[in-house]
Amino acid sequence: MGVTEVRFLEPRRLNPGETLEGFSCGVELIDNWANRHRPLCGEGGVRRFHTCVSQQGGEVAGFYAISAYSIDRDAVRGGWLKTESPLTKIPVILLGMLGVDSRFQHQGLGWMLLQDAIKRALAVGRQIGSRALVVDPYDDVSRGFYQHFGFRDVPGSNSMFVRLV
Repeated sequence: MGVTEVRFLEPRRLNPGETLEGFSCGVELIDNWANRHRPLCGEGGVRRFHTCVSQQGGEVAGFYAISAYSIDRDAVRGGWLKTESPLTKIPVILLGMLGVDSRFQHQGLGWMLLQDAIKRALAVGRQIGSRALVVDPYDDVSRGFYQHFGFRDVPGSNSMFVRLV
């Protein structure tokens, strides 16, 4: 018997009052973070959650959160991010968290969410001057995921980035 292909709707912003109920990616850090921070992301919040749901059942299949951010220029030990920034703070966009529900993993959804986050970061970066999309991988597996899609280490930190300019 073959594996049923799951289709997903385009990622969209999670509206105030909507929840991530039932979401579990199997990584306690991400699950706890989503449950703890989601209520802070309403109209007045500083993070914006974007979710993707399955086309068949409408379950939350994955999410990511992005926000404006900056990195202290002096904390970066060389490289493009530092040398091309004359400011004391390097303006970037933070990919605060990205998770795929365990029921929908290994179906390309993580890449779909990451592409959407990069697309949104590029659009915002053109308007406000952000130089990069930054992420803080929580372990070696997530670091490998981001490396696979072109993220590079921020010298002198655990963070990684992909250029927006």
